[in-house]
Amino acid sequence: MSFHYLIALLLLNSLSAQADIYRWVDEQGQVQFSDRPPSRQHAETVELEPLNRYEPDEAGREGRPLTEGRDYRAEEKADKARRKAQRLAQEKEQKQAQQRAAKCEKARYDLRLFSAKPYGSTSLEAMQKKRQRRDALNDRIKKYCR
Repeated sequence: MSFHYLIALLLLNSLSAQADIYRWVDEQGQVQFSDRPPSRQHAETVELEPLNRYEPDEAGREGRPLTEGRDYRAEEKADKARRKAQRLAQEKEQKQAQQRAAKCEKARYDLRLFSAKPYGSTSLEAMQKKRQRRDALNDRIKKYCR
C-alpha cells in the first residue's frame, strides 16, 4: 500500500516541475530571471512559448496515407531517364563527329588522287567533266571538314 502512495507522491511532485519564471530589475539596473519571485521587489511572470510548435493537420490529412507528398521514386526514375537520354545524345553526337571526320579524310584523299591523275583527254567536254568532279570533291571537303 505504501508503494502506491510513493508513486502518487512522485507524480504530484512532477506536476510542480512546470514552475513559473519571474523577471525583475534589481537595484543596479540588471534584469534578473528566477523560478522564485523576489521577496522585496515586484516581479512579472514570463510566459514562455512552447518548445514544440508542431500542430498536425488532421482535417487536411483525412483518408490520405502518411507518405503522400513528393513521389521520390518517380523523381528518381525521371532523373535516371533524363541522364540516360543525355548520355545517348552525347554518344550520338560523338559518333556523328567521328563519321564526319572520316568523310572529311576520305574527301581529301579522293581530291589528292584526282589531282595526281594526268589529263587523259584534252577535249573541252572531258575538261568540263574533270572540273565538275574537282568542284564536287571540294564541296565535299567544305561540307565535312569544318
